[in-house]
Amino acid sequence: MTNYLNLREGKFPIKIDTLENLSDDLNLGVFKVPVSINLSIEKLSSDLFSCKGIIESCFLNTCQVCLQETEIKINLDTNLIIKDIDILLDISNKPDESHFQNLKYFQIEKLVEEEICLNYPSVVRCESKDCLDFTRPEKEEKLQPFKKIRDLIE
Repeated sequence: MTNYLNLREGKFPIKIDTLENLSDDLNLGVFKVPVSINLSIEKLSSDLFSCKGIIESCFLNTCQVCLQETEIKINLDTNLIIKDIDILLDISNKPDESHFQNLKYFQIEKLVEEEICLNYPSVVRCESKDCLDFTRPEKEEKLQPFKKIRDLIE
């Protein structure tokens, strides 16, 4: 069962330091330790809220180079604006670090999952020295197809 917060009503700031049921369906690896959060939600206006705090976790995943199991530590210092999902379709909306959700049925789990997914590394690599290190290829000379003809003329 998902817990909802009604951000349209209530006392602010809202302090959140526990997260009970974060889904394991993120496909980011296996949770090594549970997600630890310390978030504070403050009301800026009737439709704008500020969320600040820390999200920490650790996942086990496979290195994409050497295929060994490796740890991915997530330590996020979150500072974003929460807006109602109705504003998402507004053309005048400027891009910024915002999280869009229904403010009457706000799910903190969705916010945390989105932040983890956005900050998860796109390439998983271990930190061991045994792991192959791909180096950049040496700079190749520019291909000059008519160089031989030019040399013959000169």
